[in-house]
Amino acid sequence: MKTMKYDYQYKITFKLNEPFDINYIKNVCNQYPDAKILVEVQNTKGITSSMIRQLDSNVAIRIAGGYDEDRIRRRGNIRFSNGETGEYYTSAVIYTRNETIKILEEIERIESGLNRNWSDIQKLLYVYDRLKTGIMYDPKFEHKLSSEIRSLRGLITKQTVCAGYAMILKEFMDRNGINCEYVEGYTKSDGTGGHAWNIVNIDDKKYPIDLTWDNNIFSSGKSKSFDWLGKDISTFSRKHHPAPGERTQDYEHTLSQIEPQLVKQIYSQTGIGRARDYRSTTYYGTRKDGSRFIVAQIGDNTINNTNYYRYYYVEISKDGTKQLPLILYSDTNVTHLVDCKNFGKPIPPNYEETIDNILFSKENIADSIAKKTYYIGKVRKSEVGNKLELVSSYQEISKPEEKRNLFVYPTKRFTRSDGSVFIAQQMFDAPRKAKDIDVMRYDIFEMVNENGKDVLKRNSVFTERNFFKDTRQSMVDDYLSRERLDRKVDETGGYIGYYDANGIRTYNPDLVKFFGTSRKVDIDSLNRQNKQTKPTIQIPNFSELKSLASTYEIFMDSKDSFESDASKIKVRDIKTGQIQTGPSIIDKAIFANIWLTSAGLKYFEDEARPGENYAFNELAEELYNTICKELLTSCRDKGVIDTVDLLRNIENNNSYKYNREIIVNLFRSPYQTEMINKLFLQSLGINQPTQKPEPLYTMSYAGELAFDDENLSARKR
Repeated sequence: MKTMKYDYQYKITFKLNEPFDINYIKNVCNQYPDAKILVEVQNTKGITSSMIRQLDSNVAIRIAGGYDEDRIRRRGNIRFSNGETGEYYTSAVIYTRNETIKILEEIERIESGLNRNWSDIQKLLYVYDRLKTGIMYDPKFEHKLSSEIRSLRGLITKQTVCAGYAMILKEFMDRNGINCEYVEGYTKSDGTGGHAWNIVNIDDKKYPIDLTWDNNIFSSGKSKSFDWLGKDISTFSRKHHPAPGERTQDYEHTLSQIEPQLVKQIYSQTGIGRARDYRSTTYYGTRKDGSRFIVAQIGDNTINNTNYYRYYYVEISKDGTKQLPLILYSDTNVTHLVDCKNFGKPIPPNYEETIDNILFSKENIADSIAKKTYYIGKVRKSEVGNKLELVSSYQEISKPEEKRNLFVYPTKRFTRSDGSVFIAQQMFDAPRKAKDIDVMRYDIFEMVNENGKDVLKRNSVFTERNFFKDTRQSMVDDYLSRERLDRKVDETGGYIGYYDANGIRTYNPDLVKFFGTSRKVDIDSLNRQNKQTKPTIQIPNFSELKSLASTYEIFMDSKDSFESDASKIKVRDIKTGQIQTGPSIIDKAIFANIWLTSAGLKYFEDEARPGENYAFNELAEELYNTICKELLTSCRDKGVIDTVDLLRNIENNNSYKYNREIIVNLFRSPYQTEMINKLFLQSLGINQPTQKPEPLYTMSYAGELAFDDENLSARKR
């Protein structure tokens, strides 16, 4: 494999922060009209595509970015296994005039949605989200030059590798005055597994981020992933080892974590996800009879520990025209199939054929609609054993009532006078309060043609009126025009007001401010808000836990079990007999009693409460502290306590011989598991659980769940 080189007669170099003088370059071009001229800049801050259009085609531009003089000095003489040399640090980032124009046009397109009032963290999140969802990891990277995949050209091709992601992200940060390091290193401590990532410096704190790995998670079907932007430093540093000479070393003591909950808050308040396209999650299916369809994953959600996926589906007629779209739901991840096809990963026999000819068959979709649901089921027929058993006909697809009832969002299709079609879905079951005003949220999906390609777009909009009941054509053509939908995301964060009886667009100024995306949100201000709104409960330390267990007992007046009616559980002071009414005391006292019965494996004579010696000894304290740390981490990262990972991690890292038994006892029932989940979420200020945690029930059940090879590989995927 050869490295691309660029020969030039004259070089013009602009140092870091030196103004880009387009007139000077033009004068040099006029003096040497037949010469090849190289213009070298550190980054494109202050440079526009219109400036580069003024230059002749004999001008090339080197945009150094992460490939600066220091890196060339340190790495320029190395030789890679594919035959390339470190010379690519110089040549790979030399772009022709036309390439530079296209790169800058794409940068400007993305930056057009970037609000200048935003804080640095908002700008980072916005760019990170756009790059994560808009540029895919190149499946054919092994056969391409570094100039294509380890440069800014990924902005043109929409495909790159880790070095390209890191270079592109750094370029956006440099343009917007955010200190950002391009980092090379390894995923393993032995110096293998070459990789590249970034470190950003915001408010004098360094945050590590790995855009590549978040794109991998996005490509696997998780649309809301910011896992590697808010990763805890211990985990990040175990898988990111900087090469010698990189500016930042010793990650454990140098870097800081952006709390995942803060990332979600900032993302939500900034309104970044209210407009999106789905190029990378779109699948083009062809059935045995030659009929074709397009399906794009447009969302995912976990309900009762099952992952469900939302799909935009449209049938294609023989003449190539698209029929009316549908919104469908399935627990089969089609995006994973797309990823496997792109990267040549093994696909189970008949898997794609089953998706094309059964899951998305006209008959299966019609069957779901006849059942008054848009849930179309899944292709897996059996979940038992190592063999993947697929359905052989749509009649075998199970559609139990409890699943059908999950997906009944009101949905309506609209056709404008120009023939364009979109489908809207009402996302709130009932109006929600915003500034004490009832508003509805709608997701609007429309397939548009961009540069000869079909691109599915989504706009999330907010309005005081139910426009499903409005039959006026002007409402569709004007109020919900394509141009207006795109414009309102930037102007008002998706708030579109309402279309009154006289055809006047009406807005509430309070809601314009409420949904507007221009307000500044930073980490410090959110931390201050969160401190003012303290969590409703704190996890007791071990001595407090022991005191609670010795002070309070739990009981029920009726003969009902805790499981049958948990609302009847009462907490009583053992000495005084007084019934407790404070919610915080009740929850912590119940938790302490659960710990007592779970960890008090043996009884001794003269114990004030049976089992307390075993439940509150030194080994139990070590185990308790480890459990609390693990559960808080999973709550921050996943929004739910991960009982399965807890059991597996404790098994590997804790020597107390009763640890497995105690953990299974803690989560032996849905009631106890959900109660503990609620307690740990509340300690983080999260009062409404969004997922149900996994009970462990028995030792044998927990063992299969945590240590079964198939389950382990599924969880890793």
